Parts: sequence; structure tokens; C-alpha cells
Amino acid sequence: MKLPAIPRRALLWLGGGVAVVLVLVMIVSLRGSDPAGALARAEAFEASGNHRAARVEAMNAVDHAPGDEAAWRLLARSQLALGDGTAARGTVERARNAGVPPERTRHLMAEAMLLMGEADAALAETENAEIDPEFFGEAARIRGRAFQQLGQIQAAAEAFNIAIENDPESAGLWLDIARFRLTTGEQAGAIEAVDEALRLDPADIDALILKGRMARDQYGLVASLAWFDRVLEIDDRHIPALLERAATLGEIGRMRDMLDTTRDVLALDTGNPRALYLQAVLAARARDFPLARRIVSLTGGMLDGQPSMMLLQATIDYGEQNYEAAIRRLERLLEFQPANRTATRLLGAAKFHAGDMPAVIAALGPLADRPDADSYVLTLVGRAWEREGDFERATLYLSRAARPMRSGLTPLGAPPEDAAALALIQRDAQGGGARAEVELIRAYLALGRTGDALARAETLRNANLGAPDAHLIYGDALGAVGRYGDAAAAYASAANIRFSERAALGMFEALQRAGQPEEALRVLSLFRQQNPRNIATAMISAQLNLQAGRWTQAAAILEQLRLRLGDRDAALLANLAWARYEMGDVDRALALARRAYLLLPMNASTSEIYGWILADGSSDPELGIAMLEKAQSLAPDDPQIAERLAAARAGQT
Repeated sequence: MKLPAIPRRALLWLGGGVAVVLVLVMIVSLRGSDPAGALARAEAFEASGNHRAARVEAMNAVDHAPGDEAAWRLLARSQLALGDGTAARGTVERARNAGVPPERTRHLMAEAMLLMGEADAALAETENAEIDPEFFGEAARIRGRAFQQLGQIQAAAEAFNIAIENDPESAGLWLDIARFRLTTGEQAGAIEAVDEALRLDPADIDALILKGRMARDQYGLVASLAWFDRVLEIDDRHIPALLERAATLGEIGRMRDMLDTTRDVLALDTGNPRALYLQAVLAARARDFPLARRIVSLTGGMLDGQPSMMLLQATIDYGEQNYEAAIRRLERLLEFQPANRTATRLLGAAKFHAGDMPAVIAALGPLADRPDADSYVLTLVGRAWEREGDFERATLYLSRAARPMRSGLTPLGAPPEDAAALALIQRDAQGGGARAEVELIRAYLALGRTGDALARAETLRNANLGAPDAHLIYGDALGAVGRYGDAAAAYASAANIRFSERAALGMFEALQRAGQPEEALRVLSLFRQQNPRNIATAMISAQLNLQAGRWTQAAAILEQLRLRLGDRDAALLANLAWARYEMGDVDRALALARRAYLLLPMNASTSEIYGWILADGSSDPELGIAMLEKAQSLAPDDPQIAERLAAARAGQT
């Protein structure tokens, strides 16, 4: 049963000028040591989102008037807001001993139990027990959270429905509903719910942080910073907001700001493991792996077992050429997160350096078989097949490795091996799970059964309008049947919920194929503004600049990518050589082209660029012609190679 639809409200604008002025009017006479005013001060601090100060003043109020029910409940609320379930439970017990009726505190006790990990106890506290009608909605909300924690999704939805009926103006309720909807994949509904929470309480710090995280998906990394900054305007010592801000700064390439923010956290909380983790990430990105390892050791193992730390430790092992240790960590990580593509790529690379070619093919083959495979994965798989002695298969992958643009609109993947494999996929889809349905649609697309794929994709989309992945697979199916304008619209629907790389690239390609190149470029530019470190869109942008003859712009993008990726990507190096040559930097272009050729000597593109620079630049015309002849033998139907070969030969006569 789904929660009732929530009216859509205008989304808050996320431009650079986002600013909300929060005015807290404090009466001077209430300040100071006046114990009688402690409750009023606590209420004011609670309203402003400063729960630490509210807790202190609530404690003063309880001490001054131990029979004041409002003071006891406010103290418990502030402790719950700070995540201290144990303290809140003790407060409720003391309040009851002081004469506060249990039916007016059951919702608080249940929430305290929930924070302590006692979901069953929280349900027992609110089940078949007398609850004051004033707090019935709150009790239903906590029951919803408890059912969610226990994995009872239908019961949780029903409890939240009851909570909405009884307390629709509760910001905390809408925040919990937003979190619940995220877990069920209803991201559009989650956006509406968190916006409702912020409408009711613009200073709700937890809602602001969740909105920032969701804005990161919905709009992009840069846009999310404004939300974390709003939290820090309310409480500049709020560590979770500082950590979110630091992580986001790192993702958009503002490394100095990221470091400064982590230092702010450590000044407030010495030894904070998350701040140390982020500093270790910075060190690893700078390829100072010994420093990264030392910083990780300072966490005292508090983050060991978390996927992000496991990946970082594997990256450090790989960077220090301890490939077996990296493999062990990555294999454990992929047991928990089998769809983690970054971990899969790193595992394939570690297996390659460890000399286990069949394991490389097993790990990276599914990624390499996708039309959107990157050149590094293609190169590793091609080299692995070479070492296995299958040069025909190796050529198939290596010939694709120097092509920076995706070769197809739809990431089809490999088709099922046989009828039995397809039957197994079809059987899984009968269970009604969305993930299994997506796999079946992909299988139909890979087999060319586009009509079947489109029909199922449309049904899936209609049943899951709030889930971006449903719109994405629908866009894939529309693209497969040539309805590129409709495909672009489907990708746009996904992007309106979550502006992911997949949605952006799908929209870009569909718009180009639909004859709307200017709109395609606008989408690409918007995504890159929000995600400036994204590799896939940077490569496409560089390629577009090369095609337009904007050599300086292309070279700038490619140089930045080279700093991050190193000299392992033949496509990147070949294109950078091309740009540098057109800029007149022949010597540097020749060195780059030679490096690209040595990485992929049996690739037509690397042979062509290396040969053309040798021949046209007069460095070694004879070798240049030989390289161009090789390129032509590898790609006999390529008109540009034939034209350049003819020009090089003419220059020798």
C-alpha cells in the first residue's frame, strides 16, 4: 500500500543566490541566570534548531520546576534530536517518577528505544497502550520508523498513513516519510516530503541535511552546498553538516576547502574518524599512499567494514603495489555491494597486475561488453585475452579502447547465453521485483526484441513514476526503437528526480540523434557545471571541442583528466596529442602520440594519430607513412585514414 499522494509544491530554487534569513528574536530579559525563564529560552532555542542550547536550558527548567511536564518533554525532545536515546529514556523515566502521566510520554519513550536499536520494544511501548490523543500522531510516526527498521514495509506505510491523518503539520513526520520513501525507491515522493518538512520548519537541521543530500542527486554537487551552508548558518559547529560539506567540496575538486573543513571538524571533535577518512582520501588522490595509510590508522578501525573505507584501503594497497591485499579487500566489498563498478574496475586492475588473466576477464568482461565501457576497462580485457592467446577476441576490445564516445544509446550489455539463461531471467521477473524486470528488459533489448522490451518498460515506468531508474530503462527502450525525442523526454523525467551521469548522457545522446544538438550541449554543460570532476562527460566535452577545432579548450580538459588518470588511457593521450599538434606543440604531441600507440599498437586510431604527426610534422615521414598504412589495414573503410595516407604519400613525392 502506497502512502497517499502529496500535492507537489514549488521546489526551492537552488541557484548561487540561495539565502534564507532566519530571525530569532530573543528577549534580553530572558537571558542570564533567571531560572524562571529557562523554559522559554529552551523553547526559543528549540525553535531555532539549536538543540544543544535547548537541552541545557531544559535541564535548568527541570531543576527549577521538577513538576513541569512541558520542561520534561522538551528535555527529552532535545536529547532525541541530538541522537542520545539513552539519556532521553532516562529523562522519560524520571519524568514519570515526577508525576508526568505515561500516556503523555509513550511516544518519547518509544523513540528513545528506537534510537537504542530496540525496535520491537518501541512497538511494544505504543501497542495496546493508552496514548494521549495529543500525541497519537507522534506515536504512529515512531511505529512507522520501527516497522521500517524491522523491514516491514507495508506496516510502516500504514503507520505513516495514520500519522498523516492525525498530525499532518509535523515537520518531523514528513522528514521520516522522506527517508522511508528513499528506502523504497520512491525518490520523487521523497523530494516532495522533505520539501513539506522544510515548509513547516525551515530551520530543521536534519531536514536541511537530507535536502542537501537529495539535491546532490537531483541537481548536482554544487547545488547541494547551499543546503549544508544553511545548516552551518544555524549551527556553525554542526559536525554532520561540516562532514557533508567537506565530502562535497572534494567531489567538485575544491581540495583546499575540503581540507580546511575537515580541520574544522577535528578542532571540534579530535580524532573524528570521518574527517580523518576524508583527509586520507585527499592523500590517496595526491598519490601519497604512505600518508593515506598513516591517516587511516588514526581512525582506530572505527570505520573498518564500511564500504567507503574498504574501497579506500584497497586503493591504498593497489597504489603501493600490494595487489593481493587489494584483491582480498575488494572481493569482500563486492560481496556486500556486487554492483559497485568502481570496486569492480579496481579488482580487475589488481587481478591484471597479479597475473590472473581469467579473473580479469571474469571481473571486467560484463563491463567491457557494455557500449558505454571506458577505454581502461576495454584495454585491460583486451590485454587479458592477448595473454590468454586469443588474439581475435583481444582485437575486438582493443579496437574499441581508443574510441572516447559511446557507440550506442542504450547500455544493452551482452545478450543471454542461450534460451535457458533467458528463461531463468523471465522466471525471476515473474516475481514482480523491479530489479528483475529491468534485467529482463535489458535482455530483450540485447536480443533485439525491442517491441517486447518497450512494452514492459512502459508498464514498469507507469507503475513507478517516482523512481528514476524506471524512466531510464524506458528511455533505453524508446531509443532502441528509434524514438529519440521520446527517449530524451524519458531521460529528462529521470533527471528531474535524480540528475545522474546516466540520465545526463542518455539525454545528451538522444537529443543529438533527435536533431537537437544545441539542447544536447546545454544538458552536457549543465551537468558538468554541477559535477566538474565527472570523467565521462569531460571526455565527451573534449571530443566535441576537438571536432569543432577548439584545440586549446580540448587540451585543457584533457590535461586535467591526465593528471587524475595518469598515462594509462590511450584515447585520452591520442586526443591530447591531436590537440597539442594542432596548437603547434609538435614535440610534445609526438611524445603523447607515441605513448598512446605503445599502449594500443593494434588500434587504428592510435596508429593513425601517431603516423599523421610523424608524417605531417616531418619528424619521420617514412615511419609516419608506415603507421598510416597500418592504420588503414586495421580500418580499411575509414575515409579519414585513407585521406591522410594519400596526403602523406603525396608529401614524399
